[in-house]
Amino acid sequence: MIDPTLIIVVIGVAAFAISGVIAGARQDANILTVLVLGVVTAIGGGTVRDIILNIPVFWVKDFTIVWIAILSSLLAFLFSSFFRERIWKILRYADAIGVAFFTVAAINKTLALGHTGEVAVIMGFITACTGGILRDLLTGRPPLVIASDELFVTPALLGAILYVLLLDIAPQYTTQWSVISICFIIGFRIIAIETGLQFPKWLQMRPGKQAKK
Repeated sequence: MIDPTLIIVVIGVAAFAISGVIAGARQDANILTVLVLGVVTAIGGGTVRDIILNIPVFWVKDFTIVWIAILSSLLAFLFSSFFRERIWKILRYADAIGVAFFTVAAINKTLALGHTGEVAVIMGFITACTGGILRDLLTGRPPLVIASDELFVTPALLGAILYVLLLDIAPQYTTQWSVISICFIIGFRIIAIETGLQFPKWLQMRPGKQAKK
């Protein structure tokens, strides 16, 4: 039987690789640049997670993950002309999928190592955000984590907390809770994208008149 966590990792890697390629397409990048962006985006978060947890880096242990990232990047590059008109929205959708799957995968891995739920939530959050941050920095624009107008990191954080709570209540339903949490994160993020959902004004920092000059 195929390990559900492996499926989650593979989908997350593919989604993040595609988001990296889309970001590169906005910069008219060449195929080599696209491959670099796709692979770095796909494996960046998991690499940082494993370094923090002091365990073998996941793609070093199984290089198949890198090949999946390369293949996904190539496919996205070949078909990039079909979605160029809506490239910004597709980038955010692909990012939402990668964030959701990587959050759950990181929590599963952290809990399997015997760490607490609190640590698992933080590792899920770090894993979900790091790949996108590296992608955005490499393409020379502010990371979506801080530059996005609508809610970006909140769905991942709330989804991570939800997943850990569900596992604590009924750990025998890991697969079901994984699906629910992934759908929650993706659904929440899509609603934020489509509606421009934000925190209330009183929970946002707004520049004063002097800062706007």
